[in-house]
Amino acid sequence: MISETAGDNPKAQHHQSEASVCPDSSDSSSPEPGRLLSRRRGTRTGSSSSINPEESGSIQPLVSIMTSAEFMQSAPLLAHRSKRSLLYKALCFLLLTFQGGVLDFYLIIFTDLYWCSWIATDLVVLSGWGIFFMKNARSKRERACGFHQKSSIFGCNLGEFTYAYLAWLIYVIACTPKVVLILETSILDLIALKVPCGVTGFKIVVLLSAPLLFCLINSIIEDLNGATRHRSQSCFLGTCLDLLDSFTLLEMLLRNEIPAAYLKYTVVTVYFVALAVPVVWLYELTASELRCRWLWARFCSGLVVNAPLLVVRCFQVYVYKMPVSVFMFKNIFFLACKFLELVEQCVAVRGVRRLAGGTNPAQFSHCVSENDMCPHGYVNTLAVTQS
Repeated sequence: MISETAGDNPKAQHHQSEASVCPDSSDSSSPEPGRLLSRRRGTRTGSSSSINPEESGSIQPLVSIMTSAEFMQSAPLLAHRSKRSLLYKALCFLLLTFQGGVLDFYLIIFTDLYWCSWIATDLVVLSGWGIFFMKNARSKRERACGFHQKSSIFGCNLGEFTYAYLAWLIYVIACTPKVVLILETSILDLIALKVPCGVTGFKIVVLLSAPLLFCLINSIIEDLNGATRHRSQSCFLGTCLDLLDSFTLLEMLLRNEIPAAYLKYTVVTVYFVALAVPVVWLYELTASELRCRWLWARFCSGLVVNAPLLVVRCFQVYVYKMPVSVFMFKNIFFLACKFLELVEQCVAVRGVRRLAGGTNPAQFSHCVSENDMCPHGYVNTLAVTQS
Protein backbone atom coordinates (compact mmCIF):
# COMPACT_ATOMS: atom_id res chain seq x y z
CA MET A 1 0.00 0.00 0.00
CA ILE A 2 2.76 2.34 0.88
CA SER A 3 4.69 1.52 -2.28
CA GLU A 4 1.66 2.20 -4.43
CA THR A 5 1.14 5.57 -2.78
CA ALA A 6 4.79 6.48 -3.34
CA GLY A 7 4.64 5.47 -6.95
CA ASP A 8 1.48 7.45 -7.59
CA ASN A 9 2.69 10.57 -5.81
CA PRO A 10 6.06 11.80 -7.15
CA LYS A 11 6.25 14.56 -4.51
CA ALA A 12 6.24 12.05 -1.72
CA GLN A 13 8.98 10.12 -3.47
CA HIS A 14 10.98 13.33 -3.70
CA HIS A 15 10.58 13.95 0.03
CA GLN A 16 11.73 10.43 0.81
CA SER A 17 14.86 10.85 -1.28
CA GLU A 18 15.64 14.13 0.52
CA ALA A 19 15.21 12.48 3.87
CA SER A 20 17.46 9.58 2.95
CA VAL A 21 20.24 11.95 1.87
CA CYS A 22 20.28 13.77 5.21
CA PRO A 23 22.90 12.10 7.48
CA ASP A 24 21.32 13.27 10.72
CA SER A 25 18.05 11.41 10.22
CA SER A 26 17.73 8.11 12.05
CA ASP A 27 14.19 7.44 10.90
CA SER A 28 14.41 8.21 7.21
CA SER A 29 12.03 5.50 6.00
CA SER A 30 8.86 7.02 7.48
CA PRO A 31 9.39 10.76 7.91
CA GLU A 32 6.74 12.94 9.50
CA PRO A 33 5.60 16.10 7.72
CA GLY A 34 6.87 18.49 10.43
CA ARG A 35 10.23 16.76 10.67
CA LEU A 36 10.55 16.73 6.90
CA LEU A 37 9.90 20.46 6.75
CA SER A 38 12.52 21.17 9.37
CA ARG A 39 15.03 18.98 7.52
CA ARG A 40 14.41 20.82 4.27
CA ARG A 41 14.88 24.14 5.99
CA GLY A 42 18.11 22.96 7.56
CA THR A 43 19.35 21.74 4.19
CA ARG A 44 18.63 25.11 2.60
CA THR A 45 20.34 26.96 5.46
CA GLY A 46 23.44 24.80 5.18
CA SER A 47 23.66 25.26 1.44
CA SER A 48 23.43 29.03 1.82
CA SER A 49 26.18 29.15 4.43
CA SER A 50 28.70 27.08 2.45
CA ILE A 51 29.25 27.74 -1.25
CA ASN A 52 29.12 24.58 -3.35
CA PRO A 53 31.01 24.73 -6.65
CA GLU A 54 28.25 22.74 -8.36
CA GLU A 55 25.64 25.29 -7.33
CA SER A 56 27.71 28.34 -8.33
CA GLY A 57 25.40 28.98 -11.24
CA SER A 58 22.62 30.06 -8.89
CA ILE A 59 24.96 32.55 -7.19
CA GLN A 60 26.09 34.31 -10.34
CA PRO A 61 23.13 36.71 -10.59
CA LEU A 62 23.75 37.88 -7.01
CA VAL A 63 27.43 38.53 -7.74
CA SER A 64 26.61 40.48 -10.87
CA ILE A 65 24.12 42.64 -8.97
CA MET A 66 26.68 43.42 -6.27
CA THR A 67 29.33 44.26 -8.84
CA SER A 68 26.96 46.59 -10.65
CA ALA A 69 26.05 48.32 -7.41
CA GLU A 70 29.69 48.79 -6.48
CA PHE A 71 30.42 50.12 -9.94
CA MET A 72 27.56 52.61 -9.69
CA GLN A 73 28.87 53.77 -6.31
CA SER A 74 32.43 54.19 -7.62
CA ALA A 75 31.40 55.92 -10.87
CA PRO A 76 31.26 59.46 -9.35
CA LEU A 77 34.69 58.92 -7.78
CA LEU A 78 36.17 57.82 -11.10
CA ALA A 79 34.59 60.80 -12.85
CA HIS A 80 36.02 63.14 -10.20
CA ARG A 81 39.49 61.65 -10.67
CA SER A 82 39.31 61.98 -14.44
CA LYS A 83 38.25 65.63 -14.17
CA ARG A 84 41.04 66.29 -11.69
CA SER A 85 43.57 64.63 -13.98
CA LEU A 86 42.37 66.63 -16.99
CA LEU A 87 42.62 69.87 -15.00
CA TYR A 88 46.25 69.24 -14.04
CA LYS A 89 47.14 68.14 -17.57
CA ALA A 90 45.69 71.38 -18.94
CA LEU A 91 47.71 73.32 -16.36
CA CYS A 92 50.86 71.47 -17.45
CA PHE A 93 50.39 72.52 -21.07
CA LEU A 94 49.50 76.07 -20.01
CA LEU A 95 52.65 76.44 -17.89
CA LEU A 96 54.83 74.90 -20.61
CA THR A 97 53.42 77.27 -23.22
CA PHE A 98 53.69 80.37 -21.02
CA GLN A 99 57.22 79.72 -19.76
CA GLY A 100 58.55 78.68 -23.16
CA GLY A 101 56.83 81.61 -24.88
CA VAL A 102 58.25 84.22 -22.50
CA LEU A 103 61.78 82.80 -22.73
CA ASP A 104 61.46 82.69 -26.52
CA PHE A 105 60.36 86.33 -26.46
CA TYR A 106 63.49 87.31 -24.52
CA LEU A 107 65.74 85.41 -26.90
CA ILE A 108 64.09 86.49 -30.15
CA ILE A 109 63.96 90.24 -29.55
CA PHE A 110 67.50 90.57 -28.12
CA THR A 111 69.52 88.14 -30.27
CA ASP A 112 70.22 87.58 -33.95
CA LEU A 113 69.72 83.83 -33.67
CA TYR A 114 67.10 82.05 -35.74
CA TRP A 115 63.80 82.56 -33.93
CA CYS A 116 62.20 79.48 -35.45
CA SER A 117 64.63 77.20 -33.58
CA TRP A 118 63.32 78.32 -30.17
CA ILE A 119 59.69 77.88 -31.19
CA ALA A 120 60.48 74.47 -32.67
CA THR A 121 62.02 73.47 -29.32
CA ASP A 122 58.81 74.39 -27.51
CA LEU A 123 56.73 72.44 -30.01
CA VAL A 124 58.94 69.38 -29.46
CA VAL A 125 58.45 69.66 -25.69
CA LEU A 126 54.67 70.05 -26.00
CA SER A 127 54.38 67.10 -28.39
CA GLY A 128 56.64 65.01 -26.13
CA TRP A 129 54.42 65.68 -23.12
CA GLY A 130 51.33 64.86 -25.19
CA ILE A 131 52.84 61.52 -26.18
CA PHE A 132 53.78 60.91 -22.55
CA PHE A 133 50.21 61.45 -21.35
CA MET A 134 48.85 59.09 -24.03
CA LYS A 135 51.40 56.38 -23.21
CA ASN A 136 50.73 56.75 -19.50
CA ALA A 137 46.97 56.48 -20.00
CA ARG A 138 47.45 53.36 -22.11
CA SER A 139 49.61 51.78 -19.43
CA LYS A 140 46.95 52.50 -16.81
CA ARG A 141 44.27 50.85 -18.97
CA GLU A 142 46.47 47.77 -19.37
CA ARG A 143 46.99 47.58 -15.63
CA ALA A 144 43.26 47.97 -15.02
CA CYS A 145 42.51 45.12 -17.46
CA GLY A 146 45.15 42.91 -15.89
CA PHE A 147 47.41 42.63 -18.93
CA HIS A 148 51.01 41.66 -18.38
CA GLN A 149 53.11 44.76 -17.97
CA LYS A 150 56.17 45.26 -20.10
CA SER A 151 59.46 46.15 -18.49
CA SER A 152 61.58 49.14 -19.29
CA ILE A 153 65.06 48.85 -20.76
CA PHE A 154 66.54 48.88 -17.25
CA GLY A 155 64.27 46.11 -15.96
CA CYS A 156 61.77 48.30 -14.13
CA ASN A 157 58.08 47.58 -13.90
CA LEU A 158 56.06 50.27 -15.64
CA GLY A 159 53.46 51.47 -13.15
CA GLU A 160 51.64 54.64 -12.21
CA PHE A 161 54.51 56.99 -13.13
CA THR A 162 55.22 55.36 -16.48
CA TYR A 163 57.38 57.61 -18.73
CA ALA A 164 57.09 60.57 -16.30
CA TYR A 165 60.87 60.80 -15.98
CA LEU A 166 61.19 61.07 -19.77
CA ALA A 167 58.74 63.98 -19.87
CA TRP A 168 60.68 65.87 -17.20
CA LEU A 169 63.99 65.05 -18.88
CA ILE A 170 62.74 66.53 -22.17
CA TYR A 171 61.66 69.66 -20.33
CA VAL A 172 65.01 70.11 -18.54
CA ILE A 173 67.00 69.61 -21.76
CA ALA A 174 64.89 72.24 -23.54
CA CYS A 175 64.74 74.78 -20.70
CA THR A 176 68.36 74.75 -19.51
CA PRO A 177 70.05 76.26 -22.63
CA LYS A 178 67.58 79.12 -22.77
CA VAL A 179 68.09 80.19 -19.15
CA VAL A 180 71.87 79.75 -19.32
CA LEU A 181 72.04 81.84 -22.50
CA ILE A 182 70.10 84.64 -20.82
CA LEU A 183 72.21 84.52 -17.65
CA GLU A 184 75.61 84.37 -19.33
CA THR A 185 75.06 87.10 -21.95
CA SER A 186 73.97 90.72 -22.00
CA ILE A 187 70.35 89.72 -22.57
CA LEU A 188 69.64 90.00 -18.85
CA ASP A 189 70.74 93.65 -18.80
CA LEU A 190 68.53 94.37 -21.81
CA ILE A 191 65.61 92.67 -20.08
CA ALA A 192 66.12 94.91 -17.03
CA LEU A 193 66.10 98.03 -19.23
CA LYS A 194 63.49 97.37 -21.93
CA VAL A 195 61.03 94.73 -20.70
CA PRO A 196 58.17 95.97 -18.45
CA CYS A 197 58.57 93.50 -15.58
CA GLY A 198 62.34 93.43 -15.91
CA VAL A 199 64.43 90.95 -13.96
CA THR A 200 61.54 90.21 -11.61
CA GLY A 201 59.51 88.84 -14.49
CA PHE A 202 62.45 86.70 -15.53
CA LYS A 203 62.72 85.28 -12.00
CA ILE A 204 59.01 84.44 -11.92
CA VAL A 205 59.23 82.68 -15.28
CA VAL A 206 62.22 80.62 -14.16
CA LEU A 207 60.48 79.61 -10.91
CA LEU A 208 57.49 78.22 -12.84
CA SER A 209 59.36 74.91 -12.93
CA ALA A 210 58.18 74.06 -9.41
CA PRO A 211 54.43 74.49 -10.18
CA LEU A 212 54.97 72.54 -13.41
CA LEU A 213 56.44 69.60 -11.48
CA PHE A 214 53.53 69.73 -9.02
CA CYS A 215 51.00 69.61 -11.87
CA LEU A 216 52.86 66.74 -13.52
CA ILE A 217 52.73 64.63 -10.37
CA ASN A 218 49.05 65.28 -9.69
CA SER A 219 48.02 64.69 -13.31
CA ILE A 220 49.07 61.02 -13.16
CA ILE A 221 48.32 60.11 -9.53
CA GLU A 222 45.56 57.48 -9.26
CA ASP A 223 45.28 56.73 -5.55
CA LEU A 224 45.13 59.98 -3.59
CA ASN A 225 45.85 58.14 -0.32
CA GLY A 226 48.38 55.64 -1.65
CA ALA A 227 52.02 55.20 -0.73
CA THR A 228 53.14 56.34 -4.18
CA ARG A 229 51.49 59.74 -3.75
CA HIS A 230 53.07 60.28 -0.33
CA ARG A 231 56.48 59.29 -1.65
CA SER A 232 56.16 61.60 -4.66
CA GLN A 233 54.99 64.50 -2.51
CA SER A 234 57.92 64.09 -0.11
CA CYS A 235 60.35 64.02 -3.04
CA PHE A 236 58.65 67.08 -4.52
CA LEU A 237 59.01 69.05 -1.28
CA GLY A 238 62.68 68.14 -1.07
CA THR A 239 63.22 69.26 -4.66
CA CYS A 240 61.39 72.54 -3.97
CA LEU A 241 63.67 73.26 -1.01
CA ASP A 242 66.75 72.53 -3.14
CA LEU A 243 65.48 74.80 -5.93
CA LEU A 244 64.70 77.58 -3.45
CA ASP A 245 68.13 77.18 -1.83
CA SER A 246 69.98 77.37 -5.14
CA PHE A 247 67.75 80.17 -6.41
CA THR A 248 68.68 82.41 -3.47
CA LEU A 249 72.30 82.11 -4.59
CA LEU A 250 71.19 82.70 -8.17
CA GLU A 251 69.57 85.96 -7.05
CA MET A 252 72.83 87.01 -5.44
CA LEU A 253 74.53 86.25 -8.73
CA LEU A 254 72.05 88.50 -10.56
CA ARG A 255 72.87 91.30 -8.11
CA ASN A 256 76.62 90.74 -8.64
CA GLU A 257 77.11 89.76 -4.99
CA ILE A 258 79.14 86.64 -5.84
CA PRO A 259 82.57 87.95 -6.90
CA ALA A 260 84.45 84.79 -7.89
CA ALA A 261 83.80 83.35 -11.34
CA TYR A 262 84.14 79.73 -10.20
CA LEU A 263 81.45 80.31 -7.56
CA LYS A 264 79.15 81.77 -10.22
CA TYR A 265 79.53 78.73 -12.44
CA THR A 266 79.00 76.46 -9.43
CA VAL A 267 75.74 78.19 -8.52
CA VAL A 268 74.36 78.01 -12.07
CA THR A 269 75.37 74.36 -12.43
CA VAL A 270 73.86 73.33 -9.10
CA TYR A 271 70.58 75.04 -9.91
CA PHE A 272 70.12 73.00 -13.07
CA VAL A 273 71.29 69.84 -11.32
CA ALA A 274 68.55 70.43 -8.74
CA LEU A 275 66.13 70.96 -11.62
CA ALA A 276 67.16 67.59 -13.12
CA VAL A 277 67.01 65.60 -9.85
CA PRO A 278 63.27 64.78 -10.30
CA VAL A 279 64.28 62.60 -13.26
CA VAL A 280 65.93 60.25 -10.75
CA TRP A 281 63.09 59.88 -8.28
CA LEU A 282 60.40 59.84 -11.00
CA TYR A 283 62.26 56.92 -12.55
CA GLU A 284 62.57 55.30 -9.12
CA LEU A 285 58.78 55.44 -8.68
CA THR A 286 58.41 53.18 -11.73
CA ALA A 287 60.78 50.55 -10.30
CA SER A 288 59.24 47.23 -9.30
CA GLU A 289 61.92 46.47 -6.71
CA LEU A 290 63.75 48.70 -4.26
CA ARG A 291 67.43 47.82 -4.48
CA CYS A 292 70.61 49.28 -3.03
CA ARG A 293 71.37 51.10 -6.28
CA TRP A 294 68.20 53.18 -5.85
CA LEU A 295 69.26 54.04 -2.32
CA TRP A 296 72.65 55.15 -3.62
CA ALA A 297 70.89 57.17 -6.32
CA ARG A 298 68.85 58.97 -3.64
CA PHE A 299 71.97 59.72 -1.63
CA CYS A 300 73.99 60.90 -4.63
CA SER A 301 71.17 63.13 -5.87
CA GLY A 302 71.12 64.88 -2.51
CA LEU A 303 74.89 64.96 -2.32
CA VAL A 304 75.48 66.65 -5.70
CA VAL A 305 73.04 69.42 -4.76
CA ASN A 306 73.65 70.13 -1.08
CA ALA A 307 77.42 69.59 -0.91
CA PRO A 308 78.33 72.25 -3.56
CA LEU A 309 75.83 74.69 -2.06
CA LEU A 310 77.37 74.12 1.37
CA VAL A 311 80.83 74.79 -0.06
CA VAL A 312 79.65 78.03 -1.70
CA ARG A 313 78.07 79.22 1.55
CA CYS A 314 81.21 78.35 3.49
CA PHE A 315 83.21 80.50 1.06
CA GLN A 316 80.75 83.34 1.56
CA VAL A 317 80.96 83.14 5.34
CA TYR A 318 84.65 82.45 5.93
CA VAL A 319 86.29 84.09 2.90
CA TYR A 320 84.04 86.99 1.93
CA LYS A 321 82.71 87.62 5.48
CA MET A 322 79.03 87.46 4.53
CA PRO A 323 76.34 86.67 7.11
CA VAL A 324 75.41 83.06 7.76
CA SER A 325 72.32 81.91 5.88
CA VAL A 326 69.71 79.56 7.28
CA PHE A 327 70.11 77.45 4.14
CA MET A 328 73.58 76.52 5.34
CA PHE A 329 72.01 74.54 8.18
CA LYS A 330 69.54 73.11 5.68
CA ASN A 331 72.43 71.75 3.59
CA ILE A 332 74.04 70.11 6.63
CA PHE A 333 70.73 68.66 7.82
CA PHE A 334 69.83 67.24 4.41
CA LEU A 335 73.25 65.64 3.98
CA ALA A 336 73.01 64.00 7.41
CA CYS A 337 69.47 62.75 6.72
CA LYS A 338 70.45 61.31 3.34
CA PHE A 339 73.40 59.48 4.89
CA LEU A 340 71.32 58.01 7.72
CA GLU A 341 68.61 56.95 5.25
CA LEU A 342 71.22 55.25 3.06
CA VAL A 343 72.65 53.24 5.96
CA GLU A 344 69.26 52.30 7.39
CA GLN A 345 67.68 51.21 4.12
CA CYS A 346 70.72 49.26 2.92
CA VAL A 347 70.76 47.29 6.18
CA ALA A 348 67.00 46.65 5.86
CA VAL A 349 67.25 45.45 2.24
CA ARG A 350 70.13 43.10 3.00
CA GLY A 351 68.29 41.74 6.03
CA VAL A 352 65.21 40.93 3.98
CA ARG A 353 67.29 39.21 1.30
CA ARG A 354 69.11 37.17 3.93
CA LEU A 355 65.83 36.02 5.46
CA ALA A 356 64.36 35.24 2.06
CA GLY A 357 67.31 33.02 1.11
CA GLY A 358 67.04 31.43 -2.31
CA THR A 359 63.27 31.80 -2.61
CA ASN A 360 61.50 34.41 -4.69
CA PRO A 361 60.36 36.94 -2.07
CA ALA A 362 57.75 39.57 -2.61
CA GLN A 363 59.38 42.60 -4.14
CA PHE A 364 59.58 46.00 -2.50
CA SER A 365 57.14 47.90 -4.62
CA HIS A 366 55.31 51.21 -4.74
CA CYS A 367 52.25 49.38 -6.08
CA VAL A 368 51.14 45.80 -6.74
CA SER A 369 54.08 43.58 -7.60
CA GLU A 370 54.24 41.35 -10.65
CA ASN A 371 53.57 38.31 -8.47
CA ASP A 372 50.07 39.61 -7.79
CA MET A 373 49.30 40.68 -11.36
CA CYS A 374 47.00 38.32 -13.26
CA PRO A 375 43.64 38.58 -15.08
CA HIS A 376 42.07 38.90 -11.60
CA GLY A 377 44.91 40.74 -9.93
CA TYR A 378 42.59 42.82 -7.75
CA VAL A 379 41.40 39.63 -5.99
CA ASN A 380 44.99 38.76 -5.12
CA THR A 381 45.54 42.30 -3.85
CA LEU A 382 42.52 42.03 -1.57
CA ALA A 383 43.75 38.69 -0.32
CA VAL A 384 47.17 40.15 0.46
CA THR A 385 45.72 43.15 2.31
CA GLN A 386 43.35 41.00 4.34
CA SER A 387 45.98 38.43 5.34
